[in-house]
Amino acid sequence: MFYYIFGITDKGNFRELNEDSILIDHVVLDHGSYEACVSAPFITAVCDGVGGENAGELASRLCLGYLSAVDYNSTVDIRHRIMTIHNKIKKHGVRTEGSANMQTTLCALTVDEHGRACCVNVGDSRMYRYVNGTVRQISTDQSYGQYMYDHGRIDDISELEPQYSNAIVSSVGSTLNDPVIDMTPIVSGFGKEPDDMLIIASDGFSDAVTPEEIEIGMELDIPISKKLSALFHLALRNGSTDNISVIGIKPYMDEEELRILTQKKNVAGIVKLNNADKAQQAVEETSEKKLEKTAEIADAIEKKVSSIEPPTQVMPALNEQAVKEMTEPAAALPEEPAPEELPKEPEQEITPLSADKPVTLKVYRPERRKKDMTSELAKLALSSLDDLKKI
Repeated sequence: MFYYIFGITDKGNFRELNEDSILIDHVVLDHGSYEACVSAPFITAVCDGVGGENAGELASRLCLGYLSAVDYNSTVDIRHRIMTIHNKIKKHGVRTEGSANMQTTLCALTVDEHGRACCVNVGDSRMYRYVNGTVRQISTDQSYGQYMYDHGRIDDISELEPQYSNAIVSSVGSTLNDPVIDMTPIVSGFGKEPDDMLIIASDGFSDAVTPEEIEIGMELDIPISKKLSALFHLALRNGSTDNISVIGIKPYMDEEELRILTQKKNVAGIVKLNNADKAQQAVEETSEKKLEKTAEIADAIEKKVSSIEPPTQVMPALNEQAVKEMTEPAAALPEEPAPEELPKEPEQEITPLSADKPVTLKVYRPERRKKDMTSELAKLALSSLDDLKKI
């Protein structure tokens, strides 16, 4: 099994610096695009320097620079290596003027020599899996809002102000806490389905492009590089206020399949671009002309998404007897004695996430909770009708 990887990163609409970095085939980039064909084992990743802290762009580049030097295989303890990188960045920040407490997220895909893939995540950059026409998030955001929700402190993440709900609670390089390193194996065989693909993105991309837009973009019959470039361009048009980075990883079997994926007659030019000159040449090839070409594709994705109408829920018609029973005044119920007050439990402080005791965070899906709440309300209404009939 071989793997075609394409990535693109940019400072975005409003930021002066790009604090994102991407790692593809041992090459670290902070602007432009890059593609390569690799065989297992390998590591590819996205880092996003933490906003509000010093030298986020340096932290992200250092993290991927150290990670690119790891000779990865199944015997490597990647969790230990990331903790070593964390300590190196922390020390570098303390010793360098203007870089104290520099931090970065890290979302990486590791594939060992046996083809076993794993998502490694610290922070709120994301990994998605697109397969059978559907995209789902594999990583879990290590954000304050997600933490509060999973620990029952809030009923909905939207209760918090965005600056609090989106604040990350774990990062590489922090002088306050060691990172919580989530490792999620890709349990079903990666690459067995024809459209199976993994996508890694910084929050500048994931906050601006919806899963529906990703699905529509990935369905297009164009090369993978153009699909991802179009979605990247769509994030810009959708008003992303952050740096934007996205990487796509697609397994393939032979050069014929690679030619179909890339729609290039000669695929030798994208295989193993290892030296710095070729890497820089590939970066410089990304220009405004390429973005102009993807603008039309982004238009098509946006138009198709806007044409999708959400399903409407129709309430069942009520017969006259049901309406009468619901509108008749109910007999007065006897007053119940007030319940005795239970002793209040002492307020518990939130324990910071610790690398020694990792917390498994669940992906927040508000739509599912809304459906559950509707079901509960329906049951409650039926129960109330039965009680009224008995009176």
